[in-house]
Amino acid sequence: MRKSKRVSPFKSPVLLTLKAYRRIVGYAIRYANNNLSPGKWREVYGILVGSIENNLEVIVKDAIPMVVGDRAGVKYENKQYVDMAQIDASVFERSIQDKRNDFIIGWWHTHPGFGFFYSPIDHLTHLGYQIPNPFAIGLIFDHCEKGSNEHFLGIAGLRLKDPDLGLSSTYNLIEMKFEFDKETMVKKADNVIKKVNKDMDIVLREIKYIDEVLRKKALAQLQRNYGLILVSKKDIVVTDNEEEAEEDERYLYEWDPDFYKKTFRIPKFREKIEKSISTAYDELDKLFEEKKTEEYELKKQKLSKKLQNSLKKPNEWYDKLTEDFSKRIEIISPYFNYLDTNERKIIEYFEQRSSEYYKILDVINQRAELNLEDF
Repeated sequence: MRKSKRVSPFKSPVLLTLKAYRRIVGYAIRYANNNLSPGKWREVYGILVGSIENNLEVIVKDAIPMVVGDRAGVKYENKQYVDMAQIDASVFERSIQDKRNDFIIGWWHTHPGFGFFYSPIDHLTHLGYQIPNPFAIGLIFDHCEKGSNEHFLGIAGLRLKDPDLGLSSTYNLIEMKFEFDKETMVKKADNVIKKVNKDMDIVLREIKYIDEVLRKKALAQLQRNYGLILVSKKDIVVTDNEEEAEEDERYLYEWDPDFYKKTFRIPKFREKIEKSISTAYDELDKLFEEKKTEEYELKKQKLSKKLQNSLKKPNEWYDKLTEDFSKRIEIISPYFNYLDTNERKIIEYFEQRSSEYYKILDVINQRAELNLEDF
């Protein structure tokens, strides 16, 4: 029986999908293009997501933008390592859910006007990928090379020959394949370039609006006037453990002010509405036990109406806030793939904080209806 042909990880080719190529070009072109003077060009960095097929070929399915750097280099800060860990976990979860074998299979960055090579820093960065995974690859995009005969797409793949040698290892360009013919890949990427050049300034203004107006002003004012989110009295422990986060005591709804006061500062509005709801339930419980059905119904309607009136303003404010946010997201969403982690985090953080407020508001709205069991 003939054995299947094995390919050395170093020699394994790379198949680049259109989706990944467009993301690389779409993000890179924001910081280095022919409309900018070369002195203003800046390098960018991202990670590659894909799979290894039959130990023969690496397929790059996505290229996630991470951070922008200087003219000749990218500084990778601690928060980017956190972001990368979160992306890695997210890719792993989706792979399990979709029964795929996708993971972070390398990295990409740009060399605007410099061509395809590894600097000592690039060499060190690539070691971090290829030592644990011999198939790991690095892609370099240089818009100045795009359209040339040799590098028609302006992109090249590199891999270290022997990562065990560390910085002494040499590297070579590796065979690149593409999801579609080169002309189609370039044509599709050029459409992205036109859109990004035309609309990215508008997109960035919307992101700034979300950060400075919706989050720092509107959402902050909503919390100040109608505070529901408990404020921790001690430093918040940051965790990437989803189960641990879901067990956050702020989302447990057995209201116990004496317990919470030990750990959190309770906003006045939250304390007031919780007290009103508890008092209303006590009154209705008493009528329920005494089987005063008619009096119970009248009291329930009166108390529920009063509570709902108290919640009218925060509900209106929240609805206006989310409506405004939705309008901004409608403009941003077609360009979300070409945002880096810092820009995406602004959107994600607003969603997280507004969702945290809504979770509490939704439960309080339900409890304000005062629905007890029937007699």
